[in-house]
Amino acid sequence: MNPGMIKFLESLALLGGAVFIIYAMTYWALAYWFRQLSSDIWLSTLRVLRKPLILIVFFLGIARLLQEIEPESIDVWVQKLCTAAAVIIATYTVGQLFKQVIIYYLKIYAEKSEARWDDVFIPIVETLAPILIWVIGGSIFFQTLGFNVAGLWVAIGGASFILGFAFKDVLANFLSGLVLLVDTPFQFGDVVSLPPKGDRAIIRKIGLRVTHLYVISEHSDMYLPNAVFEKQPIVNLTRPTPHYYDSLKILTPAAADPAKVMQVLENVVLAHPDTMGPIERKLEVLERYYGFSSPGIRQEEKRKTGLQRLSAEKEVNYKLQEIERAFDDLSEKIDEFEDAGLDETEIKIIRSDFIDICQIIGLVAKSEKKGFRGKKWVLEEADPTQFGGDHLIGKVRAWYGYWLKDPDLLREDQVILPDEWEQKINVLKIKCNKLLGRFTSISADETRLDDDLQASILWLHDSFKRSQTEWQYPKIWVDEIKIMGGPLLDPSKSFIIRFFVDDMKLEHCERGNRVKDELYREIMWHLRKSYLSQ
Repeated sequence: MNPGMIKFLESLALLGGAVFIIYAMTYWALAYWFRQLSSDIWLSTLRVLRKPLILIVFFLGIARLLQEIEPESIDVWVQKLCTAAAVIIATYTVGQLFKQVIIYYLKIYAEKSEARWDDVFIPIVETLAPILIWVIGGSIFFQTLGFNVAGLWVAIGGASFILGFAFKDVLANFLSGLVLLVDTPFQFGDVVSLPPKGDRAIIRKIGLRVTHLYVISEHSDMYLPNAVFEKQPIVNLTRPTPHYYDSLKILTPAAADPAKVMQVLENVVLAHPDTMGPIERKLEVLERYYGFSSPGIRQEEKRKTGLQRLSAEKEVNYKLQEIERAFDDLSEKIDEFEDAGLDETEIKIIRSDFIDICQIIGLVAKSEKKGFRGKKWVLEEADPTQFGGDHLIGKVRAWYGYWLKDPDLLREDQVILPDEWEQKINVLKIKCNKLLGRFTSISADETRLDDDLQASILWLHDSFKRSQTEWQYPKIWVDEIKIMGGPLLDPSKSFIIRFFVDDMKLEHCERGNRVKDELYREIMWHLRKSYLSQ
């Protein structure tokens, strides 16, 4: 047998052995090992890579083998086609790895992260990266086949210059989309008011050319060019809080006692389980002023779950107030210690007080190994039975658990509420762990630790939950007007009620409309019962 052919067969056998080894490693050994890990990121990566990896090694191996044969006996184009096939498979694999692994886990990270830059960065990367991957892969593919890529890039540049003028509106929409993502006045899922009628819409996605919105009143999708959307005044109804703000106008006879009318109005609005107000007063009036205009089983269930939810929220507020007081006390103590410089005893006191606050939140300090740097302390969520469940995280979960029993909630709300509050809890853990890092590396000349604590208190108020919301309590005004048509032209009193509903995103963003309708019917029932209305 020809020595060259023997060498070729030996090389082919080696290639077959390499393919078999890769197959055994990716389908058996590595798969078994990765299944033992807590994270499934490596197993997901392996699922994407194993088939393409075998094909790439096979095609590159064939191209290498063909080089060992005399050029006169084989067409050189077969080598190029094998190499080009490997390039295309590799490009496709990188694209799938990016889509199924990198973007997937980046989105999970963004949901748990407190930063907003990742919410902006990920949609941009998700849109542009696949294009860039295929452009680079395509250029390598044509270069492998022997085409002049430099000339191709020059041609593409010239065509782009011409197309830029032809599709300037498309480019304007693209750049406007980038501006909206970078300097975003909203997050995806926020509810905005659209000019000129003020229709409410939910932000779904910002694409390369258009912004995708869902118009609530028309139950339809709307696609606005990014350049048009960017130029409109954007009123974000879910900022600074997702609470729905509305008003009612109630007319009563002129002879009606304004003080009695206002008392009835206030009691009825506060009695509704879904309105904002002082919880103690809401619990006091709920059973006496809610559900009488349309009594039934549903109203009884609503009244029961409302009492449970409000009682649980009161416990959450008490725990938040306890944490806020503890943070304030610690901030004052740090401020006092910092004036003269921190010594070792003061550092231990500060660290111990902070860990005590974390236990009120529901976090315990544990050490984990960090290689040559020794142990690192981290805060982890306490066991549900630890501290008797008397901590903030446990009380928040109990609160939204009662909220989920609300008979007015839709199936989609059973996902929205837990996701929203679990994300807030995760961010709270991240915040506390960052503070723990500061407290475990305090230096004697530390001067800004109290500022970090004040920033944490501010975040609790603005982004987690306020323990007191006086500015969201119902407000009632009186205005005398004259109603024409009666024989004596008697003036009537007009009462304007302004109120907040707990979360406008619930019930497919129709929660505010339902509450407003129920409040009107309930108010009129109680006014007639008290002989304060016709």
